[in-house]
Amino acid sequence: MSDDSVQPGGIALRDPYYGAPFTEAVRRFWRKYTVFTGRASRSEYWWWWITSLAIGLVLQLVPQAFTPDTPMLENTVGSYLFVLWGLATVIGLLALGARRLHDADLSGFWQFLHVLPVVGSLVLFVMALLPSNPKGVRFDA
Repeated sequence: MSDDSVQPGGIALRDPYYGAPFTEAVRRFWRKYTVFTGRASRSEYWWWWITSLAIGLVLQLVPQAFTPDTPMLENTVGSYLFVLWGLATVIGLLALGARRLHDADLSGFWQFLHVLPVVGSLVLFVMALLPSNPKGVRFDA
């Protein structure tokens, strides 16, 4: 499928979808899984983060329901499922993060702040909240 093809909502895949509904944001995450160029709107970014967090919680808690005698921190099945989910989505999360930073007219390399414990992720959280900047067009392919 071409980046120029119009997606549901009338927005081309290459363009950020401002005000993206939940289902479209999740669909665009998977379709643009390895795309580090271009931009992503705040709604695309945050809908995916909420979805990913919910799936991670479910993967941690559902196995606990089948082994109620096991303490929560010793739920190895849930931990393995959570790690597998993280490994399956890490590239897409980095790509989405780069596109979100691009929309705020920032370089995707700012994501290296994640290596700084707590402070780096907090700074990136604030950066992801920044509004769209028209100068971010320079990151479009």
